Amino acid sequence: MTDPIYVVHGYCANPEANWFPWLKQLGATQLHRPVHVVTLPEPDNPRLADWLAACQSQISQTDGVTLIGHSLGCITTLRFLAQADVQNVNLILVSGFDDLVPGLTELAPFTAESLDYAAIRAKLKAAVVISARDDHIVPYQFTQRLATNLAAPFILLPTGDHFITQTGGDRLPLLEFLLKNGLSIN
Repeated sequence: MTDPIYVVHGYCANPEANWFPWLKQLGATQLHRPVHVVTLPEPDNPRLADWLAACQSQISQTDGVTLIGHSLGCITTLRFLAQADVQNVNLILVSGFDDLVPGLTELAPFTAESLDYAAIRAKLKAAVVISARDDHIVPYQFTQRLATNLAAPFILLPTGDHFITQTGGDRLPLLEFLLKNGLSIN
């Protein structure tokens, strides 16, 4: 499998943060697939239209692509996918949400409009949603609701917090397993 993998990072992050460099290296050495982390403008002051424009210009709209979203990057990825002309997409969402998270009201424009989940599901080959029970930024219940809305398997890890460097999230071994096994959780 040589189809590209695209990562859409979250709020206050960048392509060199968290587990993204590890995944890029893994793509080159183990997966033999290119991993691209989308560079999103003003990650500390995100605007939905600007983030979607960045996704549209940096993500190849080819069938069979793998999209990975983290945190605010999850709903950004879903909004991109809703308007993209692609099929057979593999989708992994990590610590995501699709409704307003308490304490993150500045991100309300990203969740203000409902998503057309039926249209998104029609474009998917496989999807998995991941969270950690101890996530202190996006409580896992938000991510679990996202998985339910997407009708995707939900994996709740006992620890991992928000999967960011500050809490030890510079690797995410579950991603390696999922990517090597076609997103199968069995």
